[in-house]
Amino acid sequence: MDEGRRLQDRPVRARGALKLLLKAALGGAIFAYLLSKTPLEGLWDSILRADPRFYAGALLLYLAGQVLSAYKWGLLAEPLGFRRSFKDLVAFYFIGMYFNLFMIGSIGGDIYRAGLLAGREQSRMRAAYSIFAERFTGGMALITFASLALLSSFREVLPQALKVGVLVSCFVVWGVVIAMPKLVEVFPWMERLASKVKLGDFTVYWSSPGRLLAVILISFLFQAMNILTVALLGMGLGMKVAVGAYFFVVPVVDLVSVLPVSISGLGVREGSYVFLFHLLGAETARGFACSLLVLSVVVLSGLIGAVVYLFTDYPVVIRRRR
Repeated sequence: MDEGRRLQDRPVRARGALKLLLKAALGGAIFAYLLSKTPLEGLWDSILRADPRFYAGALLLYLAGQVLSAYKWGLLAEPLGFRRSFKDLVAFYFIGMYFNLFMIGSIGGDIYRAGLLAGREQSRMRAAYSIFAERFTGGMALITFASLALLSSFREVLPQALKVGVLVSCFVVWGVVIAMPKLVEVFPWMERLASKVKLGDFTVYWSSPGRLLAVILISFLFQAMNILTVALLGMGLGMKVAVGAYFFVVPVVDLVSVLPVSISGLGVREGSYVFLFHLLGAETARGFACSLLVLSVVVLSGLIGAVVYLFTDYPVVIRRRR
């Protein structure tokens, strides 16, 4: 029986390995292209001349934002029946950041976060829903910031398709959030589907408007901190980009990086930064340098999660329950 199961699993593992290889190749190809189009001397010089005070400030602001997001996650997890200490939530959050460094897309570590939150007894589907809600509300803030940023004068240099896409996405996201309770009434199959996958009452957040409002407000604060992190890095490089422009660039890059087309968004994130900064008049070398500094902040923060993962007694090995 076990031998037969192993034989059946081989094609699945082979397809998974092939997908991983293709996504690694895509990220590597984008990186190689960027390096071929960037004056390497200018890139290196930009990084060396970056003001370390701005870098330190960006790193601290980014870390503070992750702690705030862990608190928001707790607000979303509690109505689903998960009661964890703030310390545990922060630890789980940073462990997830560590796994994000080498998993597909920029949210691969969320799988581990869900397992840690659920433990061995509670529903992993409900745990995953809390993380989805955390990500979704963060995306709401990002797309809203990007839409508001289009009121600035720099919008003239942006492709029309990009501007329309951002505005339509913002309208759809807010429409879903506002209309969800009514959608469930109109489409009862949504509740049946939720019950089938052991999700339970997935409209529970709409039953506590005060909590939902707090989560949304924290999402805006958290994403503003992330955006200003990149702005500080750009200032440290001497980039001539208005602060308001970062409120468009960073949300678009973050949302694109979520797509599971590369490992940890590598290559996709950097290419998006270079493209958008170039539209805003920034030198290619400095735009690429900024993207690499952003990457370094993400990696350093993820390594904190590695320390938590390796040197604490948290249940870091997630086993599939039989």
